[in-house]
Amino acid sequence: MGFKEKSSYDDMGFSSPRRGQDRDRMDKKSLKIIVLVVILGILLCAAVVLIWVFYFSADEEAPPKPVVAEVEVSDPFVEEMPKEEVVVTTPAPAPQVAPQTQSGWYREYTVQEGDTLESIIEEAGISRETILSVNPIKSIQEIKPGFTMRIPNRNGQLYTVQPGDSLSIITNRFNPTLGWKTLQELNGLKSENILPGQKIFIPSPDTDTRGYYTRFIRPAEGRTSGSYNQTVLYGDQYVTLKGILIDGVAASEVKASSSGVVVDVANDVEGLGRFVVLSHDQGYKTTYAHLQEVLVSVGTQVKQGETIALLGESGSVGRSALYFQIEEEGIPLDPANFF
Repeated sequence: MGFKEKSSYDDMGFSSPRRGQDRDRMDKKSLKIIVLVVILGILLCAAVVLIWVFYFSADEEAPPKPVVAEVEVSDPFVEEMPKEEVVVTTPAPAPQVAPQTQSGWYREYTVQEGDTLESIIEEAGISRETILSVNPIKSIQEIKPGFTMRIPNRNGQLYTVQPGDSLSIITNRFNPTLGWKTLQELNGLKSENILPGQKIFIPSPDTDTRGYYTRFIRPAEGRTSGSYNQTVLYGDQYVTLKGILIDGVAASEVKASSSGVVVDVANDVEGLGRFVVLSHDQGYKTTYAHLQEVLVSVGTQVKQGETIALLGESGSVGRSALYFQIEEEGIPLDPANFF
């Protein structure tokens, strides 16, 4: 008929009822989102305010308090006592004193009219070097009447202790056969402690120091046939002695040279034969060898002069003799310096 029949609401210019419902739902969701955003904004603002109150306002300085000047009011009825000034003094440290007493190695001599250096040396019987070492003589003109000099009773030198020195180091350097205990005795030292700058007299190696240290005694009767550092025939070979050989009668008594304890008893068939070793105070040891019979055992305490063995010819000595040795901290010393 020339016209097309409309069969839907769209064709008629009206919206569909379903689309209207969808639009209503979208409007409600948008409203909810807006409300939620507003609430979140309010909470965020509240949080910012709280942070400001608790963190930033606390840093503000409190207003300064007014300073009130204190006025000292004196009591007219109370007499003010003057304050005493207290002086604190620190006591000076006590000076170190070298452990030295009156020495026995020299005597003092006052130069007399007519004395000369040579006449004094000749009368004293010691070397020129010794006199010049122990006396601060810069010029021979100083030796005139009234001048006091030290006259040593043996040849030697006056040594100034250096840092790190000990009596043992000094004896090993200048006179190894002397022994530090003998050096201590000669200088009248109360102990082995020495200080830098201290003066110590050191006897020459060829000086006789017997009688100045009585700790040890001769262990057997007889003639000394071999001296310290002497090379002698021992069996079928030559050896250098680090002690002394005393020829004696077979089966005669061998005595402890000093009080101590027996630390070794053994039999060296090819060398020392039967021997005994004693340990003494302050690092000393004594050895007695070529014995016929040993009368003590390890651990026995013995006194000076007590019989510890019988003299014999065991080992490679080849005759009735006693080999005797003194050690100080493992260093052999010349027994002739001790008795």
